[in-house]
Amino acid sequence: MTRIRLLVVSLLSALALLAPTVPALVSAAPAPAGFTPGQLIGPFESDLPPGGSYIPVLNGFTVLRDRHPQVIAQNLNTTVEINRSADPAQRRDAIAINYDDRIISLSYALGDTVGGEFRTLLAAGKLPKVAALVSGYTARAMLPMGTTLLEKEYFDNPRPFEVAPGRITRYDRPGGTAYTDVAGSGSYPSGHTAMGYWQGALLASWLPELGPQIIARAGDIGRSRVVLGVHYPLDVMGGRIFGQDLAAARLADPGFSPLLTQAGAQLRRELSAALGTPVAKAIAADPTVGSADEAVRAHRADMTYGFDRIFPSMRSTIPASAAALLRTRFPQLTDAQRLDILRRTALPAGYPLDQSGPDGGWVRIDLAAAYAAIP
Repeated sequence: MTRIRLLVVSLLSALALLAPTVPALVSAAPAPAGFTPGQLIGPFESDLPPGGSYIPVLNGFTVLRDRHPQVIAQNLNTTVEINRSADPAQRRDAIAINYDDRIISLSYALGDTVGGEFRTLLAAGKLPKVAALVSGYTARAMLPMGTTLLEKEYFDNPRPFEVAPGRITRYDRPGGTAYTDVAGSGSYPSGHTAMGYWQGALLASWLPELGPQIIARAGDIGRSRVVLGVHYPLDVMGGRIFGQDLAAARLADPGFSPLLTQAGAQLRRELSAALGTPVAKAIAADPTVGSADEAVRAHRADMTYGFDRIFPSMRSTIPASAAALLRTRFPQLTDAQRLDILRRTALPAGYPLDQSGPDGGWVRIDLAAAYAAIP
């Protein structure tokens, strides 16, 4: 009996030593689930635009190149001015944006608290649905072709640092490849900008409290390409057209939009858990979050780059499909009412790249102002 008692005591002592580790094993939260491959493959209605490319909505560039040489000249001169006048902080940001994933660059619009937790969660693999959907591979029928490759090949516009090498100052990190990576490829539209607005529109739909700031940061991504001298303002404006059209199509797609809803729910859930407070409360308490008014002002300047309206009599209409961009910002409104907000906050018709007809109006959309609007 004594031997049995000693055995029991020894066993209980061993369990006591293990006890501190047992609750951790039992209570450890499972890793957030990602999408299955089948969920992302589709096919989806929005996999490709009508006709298979975004050339029609971008074709205002052909009109400028063929008929408005003064605009093309201004396009280069503005690039040179922005490139040469960039201060050290702008240069550093432009270099970082060149090498970072666009979603990382966008996250700096979220403020130090939420932005920092977002980057930590993303790096730790705790936002797998977000990571899957902001990938360029889900932007366009899962094709690993660089989202704007087809359009760049079609327009075949040489880059400013190649057209005017003596006028462009190169900024890069030591041993960097910012220029060799893009040498010889077409400039229009800007792929970095397209991805900035594509991912920005998704991130804004998930965190509508910071919609103006996120969209303004997408504008920063575009401007950074001009700072480096690898793109012109018209390339950036074309990238904005591309990215917003693409995002609107995905957000409106009845097959794809549920995936976006799931990713947004995962993002807010994981952020709230990491922050220990609701996301909206953390945003409101963070003094590093920029003001919505300043974001709107900055983004409006990045929409036109100083170009004048060259088609003052043009009549272009904001595309009805763009209403989907505001569904989470104004969930109580109809698409018709959301479209009215986009129209009220838009640029006037007739700026470079605007077109009349069904393919026009995209360059007019000021999504930062629309997010900040009062219905």
